[in-house]
Amino acid sequence: MNTSSEQRPLMYKVAAVQFNPVQGDAAGNRRRMAKLLQEAAENGAMLTVFPEMASSGYVWNDREEISPFVETIPGSTTEALQAVAQKYRCYAAVGLPEVDAVSGAYYNSAVLIGPDGVAGKYRKTHLFAADPRWAREGNDGIPVFATEIGNIALLICMDAMYFEPARIAALQQADIIAFPTNWVGAGNNEPSNTWRLRAKENGVYWVASNRSDTERGARFTGGSAVIEPDGGVQHSLVSGEGIVYGTVRLDAAARQQLTSARKPEAYQELLLSPYLWKEGETLPIGAPAPFEIIVFPLEKPEFTAGLPDRLHALLEETEGRLTTGNRLYVLPEIQVRDPADSAQAERLLAEVQLLAIRYQGYMALSIAEHTGAVRDISAYMIGPEQTVGRCRQVHRTVRERTDDKPRLCTFELPFARVGLLTEHDAEYPESYRVLAKQGADIIAVSGTGMGSGGNWMKRIWAFENDAVIAYALPSEAAGSLLFLHRQLEMEGGPGSGDEPLIGRFDPDMTAAARSRPFMRRTKPHLYDRLVMKLID
Repeated sequence: MNTSSEQRPLMYKVAAVQFNPVQGDAAGNRRRMAKLLQEAAENGAMLTVFPEMASSGYVWNDREEISPFVETIPGSTTEALQAVAQKYRCYAAVGLPEVDAVSGAYYNSAVLIGPDGVAGKYRKTHLFAADPRWAREGNDGIPVFATEIGNIALLICMDAMYFEPARIAALQQADIIAFPTNWVGAGNNEPSNTWRLRAKENGVYWVASNRSDTERGARFTGGSAVIEPDGGVQHSLVSGEGIVYGTVRLDAAARQQLTSARKPEAYQELLLSPYLWKEGETLPIGAPAPFEIIVFPLEKPEFTAGLPDRLHALLEETEGRLTTGNRLYVLPEIQVRDPADSAQAERLLAEVQLLAIRYQGYMALSIAEHTGAVRDISAYMIGPEQTVGRCRQVHRTVRERTDDKPRLCTFELPFARVGLLTEHDAEYPESYRVLAKQGADIIAVSGTGMGSGGNWMKRIWAFENDAVIAYALPSEAAGSLLFLHRQLEMEGGPGSGDEPLIGRFDPDMTAAARSRPFMRRTKPHLYDRLVMKLID
């Protein structure tokens, strides 16, 4: 699968073409793409990416309407571009409507063309609004193609709205994801943060080629870009047509570091489809009720004699501002550092239990116990009646105790299901998805402010998992977050001290998330590699 690193150029130029095809003018679109590929190659680009459905245009009503423009692979488009690729010894990725020569099925596909012909193809698996009118979902997995310039995967547009396809590509040692897209929005914009997140999650280069015009009322956002493995944007183009150039420096270390720390044995829920049927068909669920989440950005959250009094004062001050009896308090990670006092953590939990009883709410927090150079980190849910549950940190470093049976945990409260994450677990997209598959309405994270993920990443993870996110950090870290997409967004800023974030969630606010639109569209039958321990 892998091409020897000695045979690869370690650094080379790539290009993303922002290209607006004329709908239905396949011959004209191919001629223009061939000229643009030649221009990019003459400027040194070894890989050039064109948009989704670049040969035909995107918005079609049905199979009959698009039928004059579908083609086989190899076919007319690959022939037009391969002549240039052969002349300049370069590669091109382009989106087109494909017809399967055997079955007659149509696919929204992307093809990788190299100096010697077709190097590989991919059929879009996560279809967007217009696609199902004429296209069948791809069912060939997420292939990665070994080339003389590195391992290249192809993904298409809506595939990026799910973390799984890019992760699977990275697990198969992709260096670059070529991303033909027809990304839509209200107008031309900078490169999508979703694209940046997929690159950063996996330590891969992301070369995104988009349109910037309008077709049948669909407005494409532009923003074609070359994105670094750390999520940074090298170069981009917001509006109009043009070529964006960037530089790839092949180094698998970042990808390997990210993927090797995963815990596949904790991810089996990724293969489930729990939302194919309406919830409540076989297991009764309670009627939606209003609830409140209170995120406390505590200053220096370390267990000392004065911490319970501080918590009591904060809860007392907050009490008069609450309007429901359904309450979830989320605290930052609390450090327990006295190795001579083995009962310190138990005393902390007992104190929090008393506060939960006094204020008739549920407390979510993480506790980090330090024993010499070793840490033991667990997340707890504590209710008015008892400790509801404990979940030990799943993704562990060499400084932390190991667990033979790592498990991500969701707990059923009277008003919602809450998934708990430690800060380190919250840096893995698998964690959010597993909790969502377990039914989490709320994902509560207790952190320290030492994590690598910014709030822009956390917002995306919450949105694409149909969940509220409540992220508590120490006040000095200035990054606590309470977020529900298009409904509520609160963030702790510098100088806010112990001022809590308080959000009330009524059933009408959470209705869209509770319908699980993203969860219903996942493709678990394609995700086997996510739970495998071995990497090719």
